[in-house]
Amino acid sequence: MRLIITEKNNSARKIAEILSGGDAKSDATYKVPFYTWSDSEGDQMTVGLKGHVMGVAFPDGYSNWQETDLHELIDAELVPEPTDKNVVKAVRKLAKEADAIVIATDFDREGELIGLEALQQVLDVNPSVAEAEIRDRPPVARARYSALTKEEIERAFSNLDQLSYDLAYAGSARQDIDLIWGATLTRAVSLASRRFGSNFLSVGRVQSPTLALIVERELERRAHVPKPFWELFANFAHPDGSFEAHHTTDKFWEKAEADAALAGTKSPGVVKEVSSRRNTRKPPTPLNTTAFTTDASSRLGITPAAAMRIAEDLYMDGFISYPRTDNTVYPASLNTTELVTSLVRIPEFEAAKGLLDKPLQATRGKKETTDHPPIYPTQAVYPGALEGPKRRVYELVVRRFLATFSDPMITESTRADIEAGSETYFVRGSVVVDPGYAGIYTYARSSDEEIPALVEGQSLDLDGDPWIVDKETQPPSRISQGKLIELMEERGLGTKATRADIIQKLYDRGYVFSNPPEPSETGIAMYKAFHDYVPRMATPEMTAELEHDMDKIAAGETSKDEVVRISREMLHETTTELESKKDDLAKQIWAGMDEDKFLGPCKVCEEAGRRRENGEPNRLRIIDLKGGKRMYGCEGWNRDDPESPDSCRVSGPLPGRFFELWRLEERCSVCGERPRLTVKKRGPGRAWKLCLNDDCPTMVEMREKRAEREAANEARKAAKEAAEENGETPPEEPGPPSKGGGRRRPKRPAPTTARTKRARSKT
Repeated sequence: MRLIITEKNNSARKIAEILSGGDAKSDATYKVPFYTWSDSEGDQMTVGLKGHVMGVAFPDGYSNWQETDLHELIDAELVPEPTDKNVVKAVRKLAKEADAIVIATDFDREGELIGLEALQQVLDVNPSVAEAEIRDRPPVARARYSALTKEEIERAFSNLDQLSYDLAYAGSARQDIDLIWGATLTRAVSLASRRFGSNFLSVGRVQSPTLALIVERELERRAHVPKPFWELFANFAHPDGSFEAHHTTDKFWEKAEADAALAGTKSPGVVKEVSSRRNTRKPPTPLNTTAFTTDASSRLGITPAAAMRIAEDLYMDGFISYPRTDNTVYPASLNTTELVTSLVRIPEFEAAKGLLDKPLQATRGKKETTDHPPIYPTQAVYPGALEGPKRRVYELVVRRFLATFSDPMITESTRADIEAGSETYFVRGSVVVDPGYAGIYTYARSSDEEIPALVEGQSLDLDGDPWIVDKETQPPSRISQGKLIELMEERGLGTKATRADIIQKLYDRGYVFSNPPEPSETGIAMYKAFHDYVPRMATPEMTAELEHDMDKIAAGETSKDEVVRISREMLHETTTELESKKDDLAKQIWAGMDEDKFLGPCKVCEEAGRRRENGEPNRLRIIDLKGGKRMYGCEGWNRDDPESPDSCRVSGPLPGRFFELWRLEERCSVCGERPRLTVKKRGPGRAWKLCLNDDCPTMVEMREKRAEREAANEARKAAKEAAEENGETPPEEPGPPSKGGGRRRPKRPAPTTARTKRARSKT
């Protein structure tokens, strides 16, 4: 029996379905499904894992943070441990019957390592399936595929490769290094700041320099000093309608100069020059992981971590290719004509049917690799058969794919200069002459900005008086999650497979909040502490160096043991440096953590004239209580004499520790009484706004809507009970309203049903 091991059950089922022609039978052992069939080559079986078979951990004796010497922790020999005991038992049981093995996990470092972990379990119980022990690197069959489609799977199993031990050991080195660095530095910082148990402070070799990118931009914003400037505008009358023009001086940095230009503007204006220019914008290159997560973030508003989860689901469903890739060049083996033909038969994508009028020629990006192709749709699926975010992500992939074969977008911009008295104004318009690729890649198309037809020498009366607008320079914008992914790639932080998760970890740890990510005071304090006392942890150079070393392992240029040894030496130096300055580091972190507790000034204390020693008003702050509960109170409360007129009694409840809280406004812009917060339950879900003033109109409205929902639920419950008492059929529970109102559409089929809705080639 040939045993085929895949990374997940979905891929095991799909491969069995394809290779057996739909005749595979399903069964399970230790609650792990497997699939069997027979063909001309004999008995076959596929089994899916649940990701990693084995993890790494520190041996017994290192679990007590306060009693373990950090340098001993660094040098501790890591031990393997099963991630799911049932999976391990299942693989070992099934392997006993095997006389051959094929590793068919995802083709990347992580997948190769998972395959190696499974192979070790197989050889432990059945050494005969390989020619030697793992340390001798016996040849083992490896199926490499980039899509769960019939053509791709059949090609992969007709051309089996061999397991790459170098690639697997590169993944193993990353696993070891991340554990050693993360555990050591997390313990070091948590011990220094006395944060134990669930309140520990997480540190990572990639996480910390990524946080630095966000914090450094925030510090730039805070250091920004607004500089005033003035802009001058005028309206000119025209037979087709008046239009607005801007003075040719973009910004007046002196008010007197702006006033002089205003005074010098006289009617009528005369058109002095009209110029037009055509601009050509090239179509986009094929999607790799970085471009995909950037587009999903900027075009769809889906975070990189969520986008990768959705893409992984679409890949497992067989709708798109493998989403973790650096490649931006389609391979010659990809039958693009057949794929485009099937895609443009779908109404949502028929705008691209003109592509078939000439030979297809795709754009090419700068990165070309041989492991996986760029991300592309593997099947033509009606988007309506997919649910919510899956539909939007699938459409993004399809539209980007079709755009890579499309013509450039051509726009024409027109500028007219108008002299009015001693001053000159200009007006600019832009129209799309040929949408090109933007006809299908609709996210890229901008709206036309048309201006009236103007000719040189034309006289135009002023339509009203010109006017000045006061403005000031703005700080640099925060870095979007999509842009952050690009910056991480440029600086060698993380990999295509880990970057989105690293950003998500910063949210989970409370170091950043909101979108685009804004650092909390704790996050800023962590960065400053590392920057001041352990600078190598706040910069990407050290992490990029380790990433380069792991690339060398994959290329067979060095060994895993050597790279891990070097990283341990670097960590010893970093830990010694941190320990020597732990008191100063802790003080800085404490200050940031304390600052995150403050929500805003207390208006009651302001009106009563109660102030802190520095003359500033008392502030409302978060107070942690036992049992995970929280409240807010004023720092002006006198614990020893709460009835004193100098003691502030403003307080109230807050959502508990299962919720994330961050300050939205120091004083609510609606009621102007108390701070307003953003609240979000930990994990997936929507955030909501909470004003600490119960009488705020936003809170009154929230309570009214809640009462309406509760009343409606009670009415439905009463109607159901009444119907049951009378022997009638209870009324159906209403579902969520459709976007257009009125009757709801029938529920869409599950993603698996979508496969029966794909566009078929005409015969």
